[in-house]
Amino acid sequence: MKRIQLRPRFSLVVPFTSEEVLEIIRIQLAKPEIEFTGKILSGFAILRIPEKEQHYWSPELSLDVEDHENGTLVRCILGPKPAVWTMFASFYGLSIFIGVMGLMFGLSQWSLGLTPYGFWAVLISILFSVVAYGIAVAGQKLGYDQIGQLRSFLEHTLK
Repeated sequence: MKRIQLRPRFSLVVPFTSEEVLEIIRIQLAKPEIEFTGKILSGFAILRIPEKEQHYWSPELSLDVEDHENGTLVRCILGPKPAVWTMFASFYGLSIFIGVMGLMFGLSQWSLGLTPYGFWAVLISILFSVVAYGIAVAGQKLGYDQIGQLRSFLEHTLK
């Protein structure tokens, strides 16, 4: 992964059945020398950084396992914890709401011949969105090494 993405994705095709893939991951996570943690569910898994190394920006690796003609397709998404993801989604939603309301209010003022100061909310909304994006990118840079650790663990586990 060379550049920063909000939720990097990658796929692996491995020569095992989907049940074998999940069992291999389960066995690896159970080893005492492996510090990674995770949850294994039916056709799905989540891998996490060891708790002692986790911080607010620590990523999770979500795996979706499905049968493929050459074995099993493992679709992987690296992203923040659900609480962080929800916070950013809410922030973007609020920013869009403020922008749309400011646009409607500004257009109403303009059509009535008043000073359209409602348009300022649109600019503030854009500024908030840019700031949120910048914070998300900075957070991902803080978790960049851990992203590499999770991906490396998965690739070595499924060799």
